[in-house]
Amino acid sequence: MQVLRLLGVQLAALVLVALTAHVLDWPASAWGWAGSCAVLAAVLAGWLHDGGWWRLIHLFFPLAALAALQLDWPSWAWLLAFALTVLVYGAVWRTRVPLYLSNDKALSLLAERVPKGGTLLDLGGGTGTVLAWFGRHRPDVQTVGVEAAWLPWLIGWVRLWGSSARWLRGDLQAQSLAGYDVVYAYLSPAAMGALWRKVEAELDDAALFVSNTFEIPDQPPAERLAVGDWKGSELLLWRR
Repeated sequence: MQVLRLLGVQLAALVLVALTAHVLDWPASAWGWAGSCAVLAAVLAGWLHDGGWWRLIHLFFPLAALAALQLDWPSWAWLLAFALTVLVYGAVWRTRVPLYLSNDKALSLLAERVPKGGTLLDLGGGTGTVLAWFGRHRPDVQTVGVEAAWLPWLIGWVRLWGSSARWLRGDLQAQSLAGYDVVYAYLSPAAMGALWRKVEAELDDAALFVSNTFEIPDQPPAERLAVGDWKGSELLLWRR
């Protein structure tokens, strides 16, 4: 569905730019067309896609496509690019969860909410940043992380080699949430509805669910903690 939306927005932008060029008799270059389509698609994406990162995808898509055509890459280069994308992002077209990395300020706030000797589960663990940080700053915490994409998981496996953290590769929806004091996620708006249903079904009583930045539809958080970074991030907290 998201891929169809992406193609539909890009096609709509191309048609509108073409009509405008025809009416105004605008002799634009290929890069002029691509730039116009990019800006218009990014604007349209604000109404048709969840998450500001989709605007960036729409903005760069026409420019990247034109650059690739002009570079005249061999067929194996396209296959390599696709393979690298799958390794880094996994099935992002299905999960709609890109790779986000938590910063030190967010993790310092998160650590304040994990009890001494407690347990922490990181859903969509990326490259193991959360678990590595807790290993350095809160070694009393028992940490578990799960990541679906192969390359970030492999990077995390190397980073966490020899540590006490459990680093798992798999679908976060298949990971049980029972038995943890705190469950942490930095995913995307598209994933939050399904994740909340899982939280309601599996999270222990009195356990804490923390989302970095992304809200749950129709479920106001019990508390908001401003991270104080350049992105204006917040940690959103819910308790069972």
